[in-house]
Amino acid sequence: MKINIKPISLLFALFIFSGIATKAQEVENEMQTRTSLKMSFKPAKKLKLSVTPELRFDDSFILDKSLIEGELEYKPLKFLSLGAAYRFVANQRENKDTEYLHRFAYSATAKKDFSHFETSFRLRYSNYADEDSGEGTEFMRYKIACKYDIPKCKITPFVSAEMFQDLDASALHKMRYAAGANYKLFKKNSIGVSYKLDYYSKEYRNKHIISLGYKIKF
Repeated sequence: MKINIKPISLLFALFIFSGIATKAQEVENEMQTRTSLKMSFKPAKKLKLSVTPELRFDDSFILDKSLIEGELEYKPLKFLSLGAAYRFVANQRENKDTEYLHRFAYSATAKKDFSHFETSFRLRYSNYADEDSGEGTEFMRYKIACKYDIPKCKITPFVSAEMFQDLDASALHKMRYAAGANYKLFKKNSIGVSYKLDYYSKEYRNKHIISLGYKIKF
């Protein structure tokens, strides 16, 4: 597996200078809505297990994909966590049988707090680029994120930028920009809403994603 370190510096540059140049041709814009329920458990002190079922709808609010993902995280250091995830996807297709996909990912995440800000950088290897297109494709995903814990407030806003590198083609596949907020309902329950923009580097296409999720910690 070939990993190119250069995309990390490129990601920071794209995050700072995030203006996307307008292309001469007409850009196709897709819409998608997602709903999810994330359930987290702590079977041991440094281990966390999460299970997340999710439904994805197209721009006509017709079910496009349903999936369930399980992830195990291990925290060897205070600032570092390692994770492994498996995702089972049911891809509903018009005039065809439902397609079933098996996806996996391995990640390392470093976090650092600055006052009320929490910053993080995640490096992830996966055999999918979230839209689950293409069998056997390998990706490196580089994500930087920042959230702000507002004092005496139940709302926590966040922003992030993620770069998807296609290892087979040794090229940038897409950028994902996101912004949203989580609202703490109870001690271990929260609800979140976010907007994501997927910008495809080699296609005249953008994807706009609205997500609504509920999180429960046990």
